Amino acid sequence: MISNEEGSRDGKQFQHSTRSEGSVSTIRVGSRNLPLYPLVIVCLGLLNTILLLISIVIGIYCGKVSEESTHHQVGLTEQSLLVEVNQLLIIKNEALMAQKTAEQKLQQALRRHQQLKLQLEQNKTVSDRFERQLETLRVEKATLESKSSDLLENCGRCPPGWLLLNTSCYFHAKKPSNPPMTWRSSRTDCISRGADLAVIDTWEEQVNIFEHLVKQESRWSRSSWKSSVGIWIGLTDIQTEGTWVWVNNVILDGGYWMQGEPNNDQADIEDCAALRNKENTMRTWFGVNCQVRKEWLCEMAPSNSG
Repeated sequence: MISNEEGSRDGKQFQHSTRSEGSVSTIRVGSRNLPLYPLVIVCLGLLNTILLLISIVIGIYCGKVSEESTHHQVGLTEQSLLVEVNQLLIIKNEALMAQKTAEQKLQQALRRHQQLKLQLEQNKTVSDRFERQLETLRVEKATLESKSSDLLENCGRCPPGWLLLNTSCYFHAKKPSNPPMTWRSSRTDCISRGADLAVIDTWEEQVNIFEHLVKQESRWSRSSWKSSVGIWIGLTDIQTEGTWVWVNNVILDGGYWMQGEPNNDQADIEDCAALRNKENTMRTWFGVNCQVRKEWLCEMAPSNSG
């Protein structure tokens, strides 16, 4: 027999005894002997029940924790998405504001460009007007200088544009400012200027006219002939063929005719005289049809003033 120490707990005595082989193990609780194995089984069942309850409690707790964790994670994800959406909205608004600002600056730049373009056009218009005025002033200056030079050269005794040579004032009606005219029209123009076609009645006058007026007309081609070159002078034989008379009614005696002049070509009547640029100053006159258009030379007496 196996016996356990006796002890007291709540006034009860416990005693454990075993019998020989083939006997049933018991446990004494107070004054009662209870079989050992059923009690163990009951205890194990209670323990399993307790463990099951603990497992269920733990499972419920873990489920709640997992659910709370999931809800927490979902909440964090939603919050993160909301933050990102808000940031994207902020970025979008900033981009729209930047675009609007850029468009406003572009419009301002376009307006400034238009204003500058308009100002440049106005400046160009003003510049062109000033340029025309400047050109007009240059022409006026050149004209005044020419007139001043003529006045100084002529000592005020000849009109502007005329040249004083010895005792006469001469006006050479040149192309292109003066379109060529017939002999009679040329004389009419000279008379309207208070003069007449030039009368060359001395050697000195012939030389002066040739050197200062005729000789300078180097553009005349020497291969050209009567119809295209020459300057009308106041000499004609219209009244009597072969008798050359100046416009002051003085009959010519001699003269400075070119070789073979004056003559009448078979196909033309040469009743008026002109002079041209030739190497020999003694031979510059020639006869030509009075209806041919040429430049002309006017002569008048200088003014006594000055």
